[in-house]
Amino acid sequence: MNTFTPTAGWITQPAGERAIRAISPMNLGLDGQHAAFFIAYPDEHSFYLTDACETAMHAAVYGIDLNPKRLEILNETPGLNLAQFDKTGAIIASGDNNQLQEALWEALKLAMALSIQCSKWMPRFNSLRFRSQVGHTLRQALGEQRLLKAVKAQSSSGHLADFAYAVRSTANAALTYIEPIALKAGKKIDWTQIYQTHGKMSDVKLADKRNFRMVILEDGASTEDFQKAVGILEPAASVYRLAKTPDWQEIFAN
Repeated sequence: MNTFTPTAGWITQPAGERAIRAISPMNLGLDGQHAAFFIAYPDEHSFYLTDACETAMHAAVYGIDLNPKRLEILNETPGLNLAQFDKTGAIIASGDNNQLQEALWEALKLAMALSIQCSKWMPRFNSLRFRSQVGHTLRQALGEQRLLKAVKAQSSSGHLADFAYAVRSTANAALTYIEPIALKAGKKIDWTQIYQTHGKMSDVKLADKRNFRMVILEDGASTEDFQKAVGILEPAASVYRLAKTPDWQEIFAN
């Protein structure tokens, strides 16, 4: 029986009878987890390889749903003959032992393809995570009664604009409409969201003089990018960073 001989950077570990776990030198993302595969030898002449859905589960931690369309996109990665994502999200390959090395590199290529796609498929999750964080912070500071969720505001274009939150004034019936904006993967400003929010805030500002508007940015971007984002947004809304704002009660004192 031929067994996998690790090349530079690979680590192998026993994984039961006639099986090993091969850990690659390649990271799946920003958290340090390495792509890894189980290799089993059903007989003297063949192998079966799988990642046991580890790559897909790593992506799921970041809110990425590997639906059939996305699995199809990944399986269209050029240069694949032996390895593929199956319907469960596992990377699999099988064949003669002399094909093992080729299959292993194809499996790693698939894992890296998913890692690359994560930056495109993750933003929605980032937005939901940060929105929840903003809601929790404001609820703790202001109480349940003042914080409204999923609020709509009239815009000058005639449409109703959706906002994640609004805060009631303690002095009158005015509201402050709030739009959280999360960072993209790699601590980058989501410029598409910045410009879309500027447009929405400007549209509402023209139609509604009684209420107020606020954007809460996730902290972590460079100072230069943050200042640029503030410059775009401030004509239509006040801008704060969630982690850098010491007293939300003071900000919403009225």
